[in-house]
Amino acid sequence: MHRPLKPRGPWVNGPTPVVGLVGGIGAGKSVAAFALAEIGLHRLDADEVGHALLAQRPARDLVVDRFGPGILLPTPEGVDPSEAEIDRKVLARIVFTDPAARRDLEAIVHPSMRKTFDRAIRRATRNGQVGVVLDAAILFEAGWNTLCDAVLFIDAPLDRRVARVVAERGWTAEEVEARERAQAPLNGKRDRANQVIVNDGDPEAFRAAVTAWWSAFVPPRPARGRPADPRPGR
Repeated sequence: MHRPLKPRGPWVNGPTPVVGLVGGIGAGKSVAAFALAEIGLHRLDADEVGHALLAQRPARDLVVDRFGPGILLPTPEGVDPSEAEIDRKVLARIVFTDPAARRDLEAIVHPSMRKTFDRAIRRATRNGQVGVVLDAAILFEAGWNTLCDAVLFIDAPLDRRVARVVAERGWTAEEVEARERAQAPLNGKRDRANQVIVNDGDPEAFRAAVTAWWSAFVPPRPARGRPADPRPGR
């Protein structure tokens, strides 16, 4: 049995640096992720990956087996009920009010999500992309921070975050609070992050702060024959 080779390169995953994004709901993690994507990083959204897995077998069937057919959307007449999609809103109401249910769901989908992230990072390396940004609210809880060379905590006032989520996603303030209670405390995430960037309501200033951080963390590749320190400030 062959042991996997250790990645060669200055970063955790070899030649491609990975930055993780954490912060409260509505803090602006997605804005930060898109800002980094615009300068060449490959964007990985943990929510999007998780949602995609819920629509695929075997994860879809395992989730239905655990939570029952009540989590399925109604199917039009003539459509096989076994092909019904999972109603993510119904599933969310279950797992964000029942810690045991949430752990069961995570046990089903998190291993596959980790594999998806690993494959995406390798693909970004093959494509020569400058880096990868992993937007994942539960980065620390799931252990995905071990994929990252640095973690940014996106900070924003609670009242502004709640107002943003209510306006953009149609959630209630109670839903925001329930979901945040299901995650590790924000203060602990802030303390574990390598850098805190404040999103105080000026979108352009916030995006500029995010890209400026990246430029300082990973300077432009030097001219041939003049290697630079690959991990400035560490």
